[in-house]
Amino acid sequence: MTDTNAAAIVVGGGIGGLSAAIALRRAGIQADVYERAPELREVGAGISLWPNATRQLRRWGLLDEILRRGFRFVGGEMRTSRGDLLAGMPLPAADAPAVLIHRADLHAVLADALPPWAIRTGAEFARLSETADGVEADFGEAGTVEGSFVVGADGLWSAVRRQVLGDGDPVYRGYPVWRGVAPAGAVEWHTLTETLGRGLRFGTVPIGQGRVAWWATANEAAGADDGAEGSKARLLRLFGDWHHPIPRLIESTPDDEILKNGTYDRPPVRRWGRGRVTLLGDAAHPTTPNLGQGGCMAIEDAAVLARCLCETDDVPAALRAFERRRFRRTAWITRESLRYGQVAQWQHAAAVRVRDVLMRATPAAVMRATMGRMFAFDA
Repeated sequence: MTDTNAAAIVVGGGIGGLSAAIALRRAGIQADVYERAPELREVGAGISLWPNATRQLRRWGLLDEILRRGFRFVGGEMRTSRGDLLAGMPLPAADAPAVLIHRADLHAVLADALPPWAIRTGAEFARLSETADGVEADFGEAGTVEGSFVVGADGLWSAVRRQVLGDGDPVYRGYPVWRGVAPAGAVEWHTLTETLGRGLRFGTVPIGQGRVAWWATANEAAGADDGAEGSKARLLRLFGDWHHPIPRLIESTPDDEILKNGTYDRPPVRRWGRGRVTLLGDAAHPTTPNLGQGGCMAIEDAAVLARCLCETDDVPAALRAFERRRFRRTAWITRESLRYGQVAQWQHAAAVRVRDVLMRATPAAVMRATMGRMFAFDA
């Protein structure tokens, strides 16, 4: 990209938006982030960074700080609600580590990698329009910004996508996810563990500094709330007799810090934008959280986007090349994550027995090969 005055307007200050700005600035392209919230902050939950993401974070010079804050993952396990082992989760050999970290810690590392003037908060996207040689984004009371192109990194319910593609809402997949973080010292647990029940799951995720993040699922209709009993009481009713440390993790997390969100994705589409606008991360290819690849794919997106823009001074052509290069991989992960979640949420007793038998019988080499296909990718 030869236009040294070209500026990217990045809508959204989450993991994808910050990663996009980092990648673009390291490629010599001015990029500023516009976030609608009054301040940058992330939710109280854990996130997995697999080698396909940490490989790129190392290139940006951020991996050492992420390792300092997080927990280096070397292997995990899958169990039944009684605690019986179903299968190990062997991590295939890779040239980069896998790290489990608090989302707020990752978010802080990414934000600190940008100059403070490159991030503007309190800027809610309203609309955009293209000019002869650029684009204009309206952020309402925060003003109007002109740039060379727009990157919509504003998440699952992307306002940029709604204007540019207008392809409706994401699809609810039949279960919400509750998330929480047990404070340091509350629980000693050093293994990523996924526990499968009948229409229920529970994940235990050490994230460094003595903290253990967790997540839980249960089959239910979209928008269902936890009623007067509240999230903690309901989760203890659902998981209170499951193996250690599950009840203790729930008990040690303050009720008002337990988050609940529906599980959504979209059927993959090849077109993510038009003209001087594209989408990135969950705005482009939202995926269910079952494989822990949502944030990782956003980091990959950022690296590929920057490279495409360095290959030509034709901005629209570069954005379309980015979308073509990313479609096959992101579509594969979205579909695999959906399929895994459907099987993991099986509820009928006979189906659950079959699932558990198959998991016990699956050779570790098969699991390692599947994981290797995800992790070997180098953006």
